[in-house]
Amino acid sequence: MTSLTFYFDPGCPFTWITSRWLVDAAPRAGVDLHWRAFALSLINEGRDVPEEYLPRFEASNRALRVVESLVADGRTSDAAAFYTEYGTREFVQDEPTGDALAMVAGAAAGIGDVAARLDDESTDALVRAAFEEIRPLVGEDVGSPAIRLDGTDRAIFGPVVSPAPTGEDADRLLEAVLAVLQLPMFFELKRTRVGDLDFS
Repeated sequence: MTSLTFYFDPGCPFTWITSRWLVDAAPRAGVDLHWRAFALSLINEGRDVPEEYLPRFEASNRALRVVESLVADGRTSDAAAFYTEYGTREFVQDEPTGDALAMVAGAAAGIGDVAARLDDESTDALVRAAFEEIRPLVGEDVGSPAIRLDGTDRAIFGPVVSPAPTGEDADRLLEAVLAVLQLPMFFELKRTRVGDLDFS
């Protein structure tokens, strides 16, 4: 079975849309999905970040503690369920980010110890380790999301889509992504986005 790891920041709307495409398409293609942190705050570490971004970074970092602690416990499916609940509330239902959102998402995902995971500063090392694992593979000039073909050093940024493709379109996109992940010479394919983000 092909295995992919999706590296994500839960506060990124582009990442959320891409994740919904991958969650839809992967099972039909027989692709096993794993979930890891890609903290956008670490990309901006040492930079002068506008004040309005700081609460979102903080909320994302705390949510990623939950994700990485679950992954460390071998609970990848629970990490996926937590992100689904978190992202649905954040982007589809437009609820404010923060610990309250994480707690509700965790409860909906059946994770009973979210508060302890949010406050566990030791997990920050796991969040950083995930970031340092994927960053050299995708480069310094890109962010979340990133997809890695497990068992290899091949990874890509994106794809960035809006809205998330479904059905045959989703399957075709996954087939293309899997193809480029197997080509060591491939490094970029891009066009300018038009229109607003579509979370539907």
